[in-house]
Amino acid sequence: MAPPQSTGPYTAVVTGASGFVASEVVKELLIKGWNVRGTVRSLSKHEKVAHLEALGKALPGKLTLHEADLLKKGSFDQVVKGADYVFHMASPFLAEWNDTQKELVEPALEGTTTVLESVAKSKDTIRRVVLTSSFAAALKMKSGPSNGKLYTEEDWNTDSEADKEGGYMYSKTVAEKKAWEVSKKEGFELATIMPSLVLGPVTGTRPDGTSINVMKGIVEGESAELPFPFVVDVRNIAQAHIQAAVTPKAKGQRYLISNADTVPNGAVMAVLKDRFPGLKFKDAEQEERKPVLDNSKVREQLGISIIPYQDTIIDMATTLIQNGIAKPQKK
Repeated sequence: MAPPQSTGPYTAVVTGASGFVASEVVKELLIKGWNVRGTVRSLSKHEKVAHLEALGKALPGKLTLHEADLLKKGSFDQVVKGADYVFHMASPFLAEWNDTQKELVEPALEGTTTVLESVAKSKDTIRRVVLTSSFAAALKMKSGPSNGKLYTEEDWNTDSEADKEGGYMYSKTVAEKKAWEVSKKEGFELATIMPSLVLGPVTGTRPDGTSINVMKGIVEGESAELPFPFVVDVRNIAQAHIQAAVTPKAKGQRYLISNADTVPNGAVMAVLKDRFPGLKFKDAEQEERKPVLDNSKVREQLGISIIPYQDTIIDMATTLIQNGIAKPQKK
């Protein structure tokens, strides 16, 4: 049972607050006037949190930043104490790694356990936890969706292993499964958000995070490849996290969130070339877009209107250039 309804602004903890997706959640919560406690690995790296501090000054809510270590037991005890909601968003998303177990699986698994054990100690006040999982936790590259047609929230990734090829997908799968296990054992409410590749406008001025670096390379004419042909807008992800926290029927639910059809590299490059005709971009093969997942649950239960991928690509490229992160080549 959830704690009684609190009065006044809610207090939310956002782990990994300086990340691309988490920063957008922080921004949306502050716009709503919430009290936000953001956790980061180190407060001494000011350049990594400067964009958060700017949001805190510019927006109505109250932001405080706290150091916490995902791999240190008890590190989140104090920051979650007295909070209404916890958004656990901190997890590695690496383009390259050497040791799958040490660099991906252990941080994802241990980090989730560390945060949720702290939540369990304060479960009398915490109304719900929203975990950032991934479409990767449902995606089965070998066997395909269970219903033979489109992926849904009923799917679990049973194909990936802790190896070089499937390590990231495996890490997201075991972390989400661990979250459901701890939630059931400790008796607190949980909902999970499962985005595909998250793109969209950036708030900071640093090339931090895989999504930003991938698009930076594309905008600078160095690459024409997304790591996955499945795209979702960061603004939709932030909306989905918040709605999953406050919507009663979201208790105990998983939510896939993405454009329902694939977004091939050729489609991305076509959008950029059309919007920025004076810039130099690489060519990519034009492929047909194919339906891959059913996003009706997140639309109907959480009221999310999926932003078209064209807007996502244009807005991300525009802010990367405006913020000085990407330096495109003119024709």
